Amino acid sequence: MPNPDQELPASWAANALPATGPWLEALIQRAPVGIAVIESGGRYLSVNPAYCELYGYRAAEMLGQSFLMVFAAEQGEQLLQRHQRFLTEGGELKGEWDVLRRDGTQLRVHSESVALRGDDGRMSRLVYVMDITSSSQLEKTKEASRRQVLSVLDALSAHICVLDERGVIVKVNRAWREFAVANGGSPELCGEGSDYLACCAQALASGEPGAQAGADSFTSKLRELMAGGLDSFQMEYPCPSPQGQRWFVARVSRALDADPPRIVIAHDSVTELKQVQEALRHQEAELRDLAASVPGALFRLLVRASGELEFVYFSPGVQALLGLSPAQACGNGRALLRRVAPADRAGCEASLRKAIAACQAWEHEVEFDVPGAGSRYLHVKARPKPAGPGECLLTGVLTDISARMQAEAALRASTESFRIFFETVPHGVVYHASTGRITAANPAACALLRLSRDQLLGKSPFDSAWHAIHEDGSDFPAEQHPAMEALRTAQPVRQVVMGLCLPEGNLIWLQVNATPLFRHGLLSEVYSSFEDITELIRTRQELHRQASTDHLTGAANRRHFMERLQAEYGRIQRRPELCSCVVTLDLDHFKKINDSFGHAAGDAVLRHVTLLMRLGTRPLDVVGRIGGEEFALLLPDTSCEDAQALAERLRQRIEQNPAQYRQAIIPVTVSIGISAMLSQDGSAEAALSRSDQAMYGIKENGRNGVSVG
Repeated sequence: MPNPDQELPASWAANALPATGPWLEALIQRAPVGIAVIESGGRYLSVNPAYCELYGYRAAEMLGQSFLMVFAAEQGEQLLQRHQRFLTEGGELKGEWDVLRRDGTQLRVHSESVALRGDDGRMSRLVYVMDITSSSQLEKTKEASRRQVLSVLDALSAHICVLDERGVIVKVNRAWREFAVANGGSPELCGEGSDYLACCAQALASGEPGAQAGADSFTSKLRELMAGGLDSFQMEYPCPSPQGQRWFVARVSRALDADPPRIVIAHDSVTELKQVQEALRHQEAELRDLAASVPGALFRLLVRASGELEFVYFSPGVQALLGLSPAQACGNGRALLRRVAPADRAGCEASLRKAIAACQAWEHEVEFDVPGAGSRYLHVKARPKPAGPGECLLTGVLTDISARMQAEAALRASTESFRIFFETVPHGVVYHASTGRITAANPAACALLRLSRDQLLGKSPFDSAWHAIHEDGSDFPAEQHPAMEALRTAQPVRQVVMGLCLPEGNLIWLQVNATPLFRHGLLSEVYSSFEDITELIRTRQELHRQASTDHLTGAANRRHFMERLQAEYGRIQRRPELCSCVVTLDLDHFKKINDSFGHAAGDAVLRHVTLLMRLGTRPLDVVGRIGGEEFALLLPDTSCEDAQALAERLRQRIEQNPAQYRQAIIPVTVSIGISAMLSQDGSAEAALSRSDQAMYGIKENGRNGVSVG
């Protein structure tokens, strides 16, 4: 058996993630999936709450124990060998496994592993575990599930059809058939065995001429999906009918791993939502943004002969509605009903019992208390059918009607009510005139942007005080601002991510929505709302950072630094009036440090210098390690004078703060070269080359200095 403590291949050790740092422990403990760290001998070093909950143990009962405690005894030797082989030879360790909870019940889980390398060079394994028991059981009962899905489809109000890869309809639900016939379609043309695109053409022929463009776009995307170019798409479209104008959202997706291949198309009516929006336009234009389309959740509720309620199925949409996974929502129905607002509980259960007693459809509007989200109003509609002696099975859908309820409340409210809402809504809200200038801002907007209302009023996205960036660090031009896009296109712009530099220099990330507002048929202004998603973006960037940083120092690795240098070069090319600088920094006599104190001490010196550089730079600056003891800084929007002042501060700080390794105090000095990035440079590397030359000039003239190239 391989020795887990033996020296590893250089390529394997270089690819392992560092196993130390508070960020890793925080990430493990907060992760929503089960995560554990296992040392080379197979004992648990760390387990997060989700991992303990999955197996039914407390953390204290698992730490220090062999990870084989959750496997059957006969699997132990083989699994331990795979674990140790993974740590010594690298490769891949993932798959599906049968495991045991503390109470003896069996689970089916999927796991993936990542190798971690500690400061002492020892390897350990970080494993991610997800419960897939339900999906495994569904595979074993495929035929029963198929019948269940078909009955669920027929119970839905959404119009659903399933196509084969040629576009031939192989299955439609009741709502699809009824809607097709009611709107002039024939069962022969729009039913099973028919060409779906021909069905679309017939529906279009009876519609308004203006619908042609939307239909062409839809059929173009559908053909692309059928050809394998897309996995899914969705589109909103109008649909004239004898009963009046209607609106639908079409959601089209390829059924992954289906054999034979299948394409699922679902048409959901958003007519009521559109009508509410129209009513709001006649009442108060400021309230039009409150209507929004939200997904729902399918469910099956079993009412036993004893009267007990048990949810046996929930679709993934329940997570967005109630903050629960499908597995958490299933089970004892009374536990879920406890989330109903106290004032609604009695009425909700009474309406359910009444529908069951009369064997009629259950339809009710109810308020839920959702932890972390407050109150949420849901519309429940379900159809009952006998399920066994004295039992009843209800199949239905939960739909979020919070926007509609809020809209109705807003319509009943006075202008003062709207003013209070505008002033107290937690999201930032601003209004832009047709010129783009801000005409109104709520307190949340002022707090998020760190500006007073007077400072905000009159500003536009073109104001030089704003500095906005995309997630990749590139400039966010003012003409791409969601408000300007909405003014230009007269269409809503949704969920745009924007990084914004605040007056004090901090960078925050916002998710911005912009809705055009019309008066007397003319575009008059734009309503923009935004929320702070800085933590979400930072988490996403942290995951990216792990793949783009030097494993020893935590600085950007050479590849990532060059990518950021190239991006900044592109920005300078687009806007020559900007000024950014590159700084090259090399440790003096580093070989002597390694020879005198050892390579471990040298590593400690590199980490020490990296920390001092980070403390002395801004969050938007890039600190990179581009060689053994050579570092580089990318300083966006920085003049040569400011870069030289920063470099001198760094030089003094490094000289005045020697590194410490064990009992040794290790003096460190650095030679620093600086160069401005110029729009006339032939490449991004030109500025780096100049700063290198300046640095080597310092090296040749005694070291421990700063020079501008």
